Amino acid sequence: MANNSKNTNNIVSRYSRALMELSVEKKCMDNIHEEIVSIKSMLDRSKDFNKIIKSPVLSRDLQKVLVISILKKASISKLLINFFSVVCLNRRSYLIGRICDRFIEMYVSSKGILTAELSSVTELSEVDLSLVKKHIQESSGSKVNLITKLDPSILGGYILKIGSLMLDGSIRSKLQGLKISMRKG
Repeated sequence: MANNSKNTNNIVSRYSRALMELSVEKKCMDNIHEEIVSIKSMLDRSKDFNKIIKSPVLSRDLQKVLVISILKKASISKLLINFFSVVCLNRRSYLIGRICDRFIEMYVSSKGILTAELSSVTELSEVDLSLVKKHIQESSGSKVNLITKLDPSILGGYILKIGSLMLDGSIRSKLQGLKISMRKG
């Protein structure tokens, strides 16, 4: 199993690196990054899109047609449509989400941008998000790519991850701490 996982990671890295090199060659890396973020967002929000790319039942041609149709409706560039067509034809459509994640990591790394992930129960307003981003930028001295995730399991509050640092201000962790202290008491 570990060998299979390593092989999959190598495949994801090869596709991501190829896309990065292609976007640099075509001088459209920033645009491709924006579109990749958009595709990743579609994957995160659409169960149907995930079913299409992960279905072992659909033929590679049908997967390609469906993925192209979805990407065209989202006004994705011809370069990315062609790239993901090849991914589908090579029976790697189930890796599209991971390829997007890896590309985003490579892009952020190439730009010297710090990635932060903010999890909350509800969506935060743009004002709140810009305030959080501003505080992180001021304390780190780096540009920040703020990724937001909805996680109802935290019950309330937030969890902020910046690299290996995690600030947990969630209700769930506070309740767990209370539970532990009551057992000791």
